[in-house]
Amino acid sequence: MRRFTLVGRVRKPFSLPVMPIPSLELAPFLQNVSPLPLPLPLASGVAALRCDFMVDAYDDVWFDRMGVTRPASLERAVAKRKSEYLAARYLCKLLLAERGLPTQVGSGQHRQPLWPEGWVGAITHSAGVAVAALAPAADGCMFGLDLERWMSDKTADNVESGILVDGERDALAGAWPFTRALTLAFSAKESLFKALYPRVGGYFDFDAAEMADVDWVAGRFLIRLRKTLAPGLEAGRAFEGGFHVMDGQVLTLILAFEPNHP
Repeated sequence: MRRFTLVGRVRKPFSLPVMPIPSLELAPFLQNVSPLPLPLPLASGVAALRCDFMVDAYDDVWFDRMGVTRPASLERAVAKRKSEYLAARYLCKLLLAERGLPTQVGSGQHRQPLWPEGWVGAITHSAGVAVAALAPAADGCMFGLDLERWMSDKTADNVESGILVDGERDALAGAWPFTRALTLAFSAKESLFKALYPRVGGYFDFDAAEMADVDWVAGRFLIRLRKTLAPGLEAGRAFEGGFHVMDGQVLTLILAFEPNHP
């Protein structure tokens, strides 16, 4: 397997302060709030937090106590959805407050997070774990991350054709069982969607991109656009991503910049 080279110009890491984690008595709902190193060299300056949340301990009162606005769209949601939203938005609140920014992250038309002007971020949650990350929107920064638990054999059989394009399975051959490699591909494409959505302004399907290469040892991958999505996002453009296993799941990350951004 070849070593990856960085796509685009090399930039110095962002300089963000390391934030103290407040010692709030949020248990039993929220536990283990902590900084999260991200699996990509250029992400060394991105601020990220993770936490565990307990759906069984959820109560609507936690929104007020944690200072997170509950949107009307959650009024009839099940406890799992409310828990995911609250845990992730609380992490966003901590990240934003440390930088003196407005602490409420709303949702757009397609449930995408709405970040303060001049900033980009990403949210993900899976199987009782939430992650939020924040970075300055400098140099045309595009940023996405995703956390997924491993697919079962049955799930992989059912969804493979909707995730992979012809020939893509070959790029996933390597050290991992196919079900885990497919989970990685699914997560990588979710990260790509989150990174590019602000530029594209709409949905695009899994067949818009394909996994081109994976370095299983270094935890790096290349994913390439198969379709032109917007100016600057033409078919053939490749994005480098990182991945690692955490909490029995796989976390993927894509951080890219506009090559000709002023």
